Amino acid sequence: MMEPISRQPGTLVIGTDTEEWWSGYDVISAAIHVQLPEMPDVKFPIDVIEAWREGTIGWVSVRASLETEAGLSTPFRVTLVARKEGPYWRIVNMHASVSTSNEEILGRTLTTAFDELVELVADEPPPLSAVDPDGNVTIVFTDIEGSTALIEQLGEESWSSLVEWHNQVVTRHTATFGGIVVKGLGDGFMLAFPAAGAATACAVAIQASLASGWNGVPVAVRIGLHSGNAHEASGDFFGRTVIIAARVASSAEGREILISQDVQAALGGAFALGEPKTLRLKGLSGTYTLFPVLTR
Repeated sequence: MMEPISRQPGTLVIGTDTEEWWSGYDVISAAIHVQLPEMPDVKFPIDVIEAWREGTIGWVSVRASLETEAGLSTPFRVTLVARKEGPYWRIVNMHASVSTSNEEILGRTLTTAFDELVELVADEPPPLSAVDPDGNVTIVFTDIEGSTALIEQLGEESWSSLVEWHNQVVTRHTATFGGIVVKGLGDGFMLAFPAAGAATACAVAIQASLASGWNGVPVAVRIGLHSGNAHEASGDFFGRTVIIAARVASSAEGREILISQDVQAALGGAFALGEPKTLRLKGLSGTYTLFPVLTR
């Protein structure tokens, strides 16, 4: 449901009601999450769609009707602006409106006030968009190599600044490529994506952004990916898929991206890969074939 909405700051959705002015992914998510269950069944037969594109920006205008089960109908208009974020087009601005109030056309009041929306979703986990329709998820682990030595070299204050810079890079790219940050791991992250291609593209983007280092200090990050089914609970993922992804990451060298054979198969040749490595992974039986992603 939230996959088409951009996570970038400034994303805005405007509705008919004067209170329906929602800025930022979290607020938009709360509004949609609360309002959809409040709405009766409706249909939106479309009359006209017009769309334009220039580079990485697109515009769409829709003229339709909103029809209720009670037989009521009213004109419905939508305009939106989308930008290309990695492999996806995501909405950064949308204005949807009808010619009558919610009460008149829907026969009920919808929650629109910001404070009420936040209160209603405060105790619920954030919506996950990391699992594909088949139940698969691509888990990504990142880790700064040699962090102990870096702390000794830089001191606590500079190390904290370096980690903050690193964290901003990872979280920004994760949002851009449609993933979620499952949790921070001190000097690394566990991430989750609904598609192996987006996860791999994100890993490549992270390495490219970190390549120049922090204030002249080289920062070597190792990244590992594995795809499969995983148990999800309270915003976290568990199970063998997660364990394998973690072991793949620990097998990588600094500045290297390693992917499992499952990820390699899902990519279908979309990324240049190096010679495969056959390794034993700690705590797991048998051997695993891992592939380095070529980033240059």
